[in-house]
Amino acid sequence: MDGIRQLLITSLFPQGSSEKLIVHVKTYKDIQSSESSKDIRGTPRYLCLTQKRNTIRLLKVKRNQNGAFSIGKTWALEEIKQIQIVDWLKQKLVLADPSAPTLSEESPISPTASSVHRAESPMSPIPAVSAVRPPISSPVSIAVPELHEPRQNEERRAREAKREREKRERQVLEEKERQKKEEEIQDKLAERAFLMNVEELLTDFNWKANGNATVLEKRLLGELHALEAANVHAIIQSDERVRSIVDHIDKSLAELDSMESWLSLYAAELNSMGDDIREIEIQNRALQILNTNQLSLITELDALLSAISIPKRCLDSLQYDSMDTVDDVIRIQESAEMLQKILKTKLPDGLQSMVAVQERLESYNVHGNRFSERVFKFLKDQFEQQAKVYQEIRTKSSPTNNRKNQSASIMAHPHETVEDQLIKFQGFNLWEKEMEPRMYGELQRCYAQAMAPLFERDIRELIDTTRNFYSSLRKRDVDELEYLFKPEESRPARALAYAPTLRTEDLKPHRYRHMLRGSAEGINSNRSSIDEDEKATDEAFAQMMNQSIMLLCREQNYMSDLFELTSTRSFLERGMVYSQVPNKSELYSRRDKIRDVKISKKILSWMEIIFETMEPNMVSLLEYGVKSDPTLTVSMLAAVEYQQEKWEGSDQEFALKLCESLSQRLTRMFESFIGDQIRIIEETKVSIKKRKGVLSFFRTFPIFAMRLEVAAVHVQPESETRVTVNSAYEKVIQAMMASLESIAKEGDQTGDDKDQLNATIMYIENMHHLYHTLRTNKLHVLEKWIKHAKSQYDSSLNSYVHVIIRRPLGRLLEFFEGVETMARTSSMPEEVSFHMNYNKTQLRKVITMYPPKEIKKSLEQLYKRVDKHFSEEEGLLQVVWRGIQEEFIQQHERMENLIRQCYPDVGIHLEFTIQDLLDMMSELARKVNI
Repeated sequence: MDGIRQLLITSLFPQGSSEKLIVHVKTYKDIQSSESSKDIRGTPRYLCLTQKRNTIRLLKVKRNQNGAFSIGKTWALEEIKQIQIVDWLKQKLVLADPSAPTLSEESPISPTASSVHRAESPMSPIPAVSAVRPPISSPVSIAVPELHEPRQNEERRAREAKREREKRERQVLEEKERQKKEEEIQDKLAERAFLMNVEELLTDFNWKANGNATVLEKRLLGELHALEAANVHAIIQSDERVRSIVDHIDKSLAELDSMESWLSLYAAELNSMGDDIREIEIQNRALQILNTNQLSLITELDALLSAISIPKRCLDSLQYDSMDTVDDVIRIQESAEMLQKILKTKLPDGLQSMVAVQERLESYNVHGNRFSERVFKFLKDQFEQQAKVYQEIRTKSSPTNNRKNQSASIMAHPHETVEDQLIKFQGFNLWEKEMEPRMYGELQRCYAQAMAPLFERDIRELIDTTRNFYSSLRKRDVDELEYLFKPEESRPARALAYAPTLRTEDLKPHRYRHMLRGSAEGINSNRSSIDEDEKATDEAFAQMMNQSIMLLCREQNYMSDLFELTSTRSFLERGMVYSQVPNKSELYSRRDKIRDVKISKKILSWMEIIFETMEPNMVSLLEYGVKSDPTLTVSMLAAVEYQQEKWEGSDQEFALKLCESLSQRLTRMFESFIGDQIRIIEETKVSIKKRKGVLSFFRTFPIFAMRLEVAAVHVQPESETRVTVNSAYEKVIQAMMASLESIAKEGDQTGDDKDQLNATIMYIENMHHLYHTLRTNKLHVLEKWIKHAKSQYDSSLNSYVHVIIRRPLGRLLEFFEGVETMARTSSMPEEVSFHMNYNKTQLRKVITMYPPKEIKKSLEQLYKRVDKHFSEEEGLLQVVWRGIQEEFIQQHERMENLIRQCYPDVGIHLEFTIQDLLDMMSELARKVNI
């Protein structure tokens, strides 16, 4: 039966259906019985008693071929008058007569006798069961017995007895039919004999067949009555005892009549008592059903009351208890938990729609709304009060003169006292989040507005402390910023402090000169190798950015925890109530990016309210610092980019947005600064008198590059800041090379050898200075331009040497160049000696023109000229003189080789040897240095 019940529920009453199955009984329709088989043959049907809301229904259900069930007919419980069990296998449904009286809820149950029937068959031992409508509107449970195994055995025995009884009845009927036929035959024979006697009697009365039978009958009856009366009279008159008997008979009849009247009265009384007993039995059964229903109802009501009842002390706690301490908060949250559980309880449809339940829930909703309003007002006051108290504490502990103290540390102080005071109200925020979303959003706004002045002051203090470092830079003269390019007329005429010929001129120490003697690799390890003010300023800005972003991160994480912005837990899962923030270090930790776009935007909007003035204040600081020193944009970019990379991919969208905005602004400032520097380089004009020596922008660029590298010392090679700085290098160097070429062309407009030589000297000096300073300071990011400067320098130096040595060895070089040319065009080198201009006589003549004494004199004049060309650049004179020495040696070797090849038998050599040249040049160098 459990399997059939489960199939019925699955087919007709699935989960979520408003109708529920109470009980079911299997019946049979069109039963066919046979003597040979004891099984029941018929069409199976199922009677199902169900409850749908407040209605009890009886369904007739059949089972389809596919195994599913379908409803054939439906009766409401009010339509059923009774269920009469005819035998063990058949049930008869008697629908209520529309004219029959109905039972109201106010009248007692009193079914009439006509509503109760009993089985007429002597084989029906089960009495009729009456079903009447109960006087209450709650669901009524009707117990229907199921057919168990003992019941089936009794049914089997009943069927066998029934078949035996029917068999005996058929035999009795056959015997009666046979007797009836025999009696009919006897009656017919007797009738014939009577008719014969009547004919004889009529003959005696002289009655003819065509006479009046009515008259004859009347005559016979009259005679019969007279005869009977005569007989009676004769009997009575014949004996006195007869009269006595008649008197006694009359008395007996009178007594019998009296007894009959009493019996009739007793029968009426008994019938009345039977009716009363049957009515009492019916009422007793109805009372039993009512009692069962009442017990079920009481159980349901007890469960309902326990489900929707809250002690009054809990409701009073929500409205009147203090919220100051952790214990108070725990007690109130426990009461709020009870209230929320009841408000979220889902009752069955029949109970949920009850008026009493709706009124009770509505009352609790009112309490919940009042508690939500109380929490909102309390938390709003707490936000404002805690902010005010913290502001007063900071005002007392922060004297105004600290702002002017440059040594003040750049440190953001977290609002730990405010955080510890508010963290215990975390559960109340969860309550508002679930019960009053509008108040929940407004609470966040109130918090943001209350905290905004505190953080505005914190950020302003950080910025003011950092501004002091920039202020010290602004006190310097513009000329002290030697790493900035300046127009030629604004630059004082001064040389390097180590210039050998200008040591008596302006020897004012300059801030970045010592950097050119050091190495960029020593920046991290040797603080004395770089400028203290710039480095301190760079570190101050980086520290300020770090503290500001950490302050942003802590506040966003704390606000998310306080208001459970990213949490999915409910108020019932709120966790512990803390007296102070647990694991405060985790507030600085990096958290994953929020996937919910709506929540992410909401957090971003609250952060924009709290730190509304942060970006404008920082922009003001950037502009102030750039006016102090434009190269600070590089260190600022590095600090901002470091923070941006550090928090990339996290949930700190406001911090990332701030860093991106600052980075874009700083990039524009730096590009504008580089544009100004390039414009100064391009507009540099050099007079004819000054068209020698190192140009101003070539002197400035190594210091400029060192300054940028100091600012970008912590920048990674793949970072955007490094790309921006390298791009600036490219633009500046290209502008320098273009300006150098332009200035050189302006000096060589006449095509004079002297102007060409001056242009070559300018290339040598500038390329040597650029190559030497960049290589010495190991600026590897400029390796490309170091190689380019080296190549330009070597090329210009070779050109210069080739030109400069023609003055002391002019005719000698020209002669041997002609010899070399003739040797290349002749089939044999010896043929050159037969040429008129290059014969042996001419060779001797040219060689005798350059004795050692003349060579020494020419070298002295050459050295003075070279010294005049390169006196302003330390070390370059020796380099150039060494190049000239090597060129002399190469030319000497070339000329000796040509003599051996073209004049093999002459036995003539140059009058000066290589060793003579080396001795003379070394002697000249020593004399000048003494």
